[in-house]
Amino acid sequence: MPASEWDGWPVAAIIIHASGKAHLPGCTHIVPADIQPPRYGWVPAPSPGAWRRLAPSNPLRATQGNAERVAMSRCESCDATQ
Repeated sequence: MPASEWDGWPVAAIIIHASGKAHLPGCTHIVPADIQPPRYGWVPAPSPGAWRRLAPSNPLRATQGNAERVAMSRCESCDATQ
């Protein structure tokens, strides 16, 4: 996927799908144009270490888009890039 499709997304952003899975900008599982409420929510500037802490015991709630979205798990492909 060309990086240009992800222009405008902060590198550190965490994107939260309706399934509760978190993705990072550049993930091949999602298309940037599809990242819209109500299916997605996101955190444009998560606190340092938020990606690593993300787990069912430490969920992450979206702050933009659909703020009802809560991430409980990390995309394995995205996790491999970290």
